[in-house]
Amino acid sequence: MKEALISYIKKKDFDVLTIIGHSMGGNLAVEIAAEYPNIVKKLVIVDALACMREVMMPGVPEESITYKSGYNNQMLNMEDDQFKAMVTNVAIGMTDDKDKQKEIVQWILEADRKTYVYGYTDLLKLDLRPKLSKIKAKSLVLVAPSYGPMALETMENQYKKLNNKTVKLAPKGKHFIMFDNQDWFCDILNSFLINEN
Repeated sequence: MKEALISYIKKKDFDVLTIIGHSMGGNLAVEIAAEYPNIVKKLVIVDALACMREVMMPGVPEESITYKSGYNNQMLNMEDDQFKAMVTNVAIGMTDDKDKQKEIVQWILEADRKTYVYGYTDLLKLDLRPKLSKIKAKSLVLVAPSYGPMALETMENQYKKLNNKTVKLAPKGKHFIMFDNQDWFCDILNSFLINEN
């Protein structure tokens, strides 16, 4: 995806870009902003960790995260109804909106399961923190409060090396902030995009 976006940017010959990314899209946005620091002028990262492993598995080295693991094998070999039940619980943890929960479940079920499972392995291996200092864009980092009382501090630590940033904690909502707190999300986003400073 990164290479496809870079190819698109080159083809269109953009000279100014604003990039908004949620979750894995936020990681992708960081990658592009680091690759094109003179073109990406504004960056919005919505509830994406720069290094998920550091939060979920502190102290575990990247090399120990492999595709061939008991957890991955279990996920890949689950019966369809078991897998659906599991991802339904995942969706409940991502948004309070019942209709959107069903939509998220459908997205996951429509995805290639191996890509879905190994995608999380890739996320656990990913550490974008060394790239943050390359980014020149004015940046907004939005954080869901569902991670608990340390949510804001965790995200500020994750993006410590990102210059010219504002980190904001949503007053309510889960991972899909734009579903659970749409008015707040749109107000904050529009204000950031319209502001010339």
